[in-house]
Amino acid sequence: MEHSPRPTDDQKDIMIGGCHVHLTYGQAAGVGWTVRATIRCGTGDHHPGEQSLVTEAFDSREAAEHDALEHVSELLGNNTDRSRTRVRNWS
Repeated sequence: MEHSPRPTDDQKDIMIGGCHVHLTYGQAAGVGWTVRATIRCGTGDHHPGEQSLVTEAFDSREAAEHDALEHVSELLGNNTDRSRTRVRNWS
């Protein structure tokens, strides 16, 4: 039997790496807290859309938020602008 988290009307908007991240917290009785993270990057013609993820259930709201932010950071790390991350050799 799958438990569907009940929204708590608890939400948070933050910016990470220039991207808008919207967190929505949910709670399922006997299961725990989950967080749905929606990531939107870019503006105008350079807006590739959005990505979403949902964490597994955790005992605390803070643990679920931490897990969601780790996943968001991993996703955004994969979208790094390579022109700004070149390695410099100091020989």
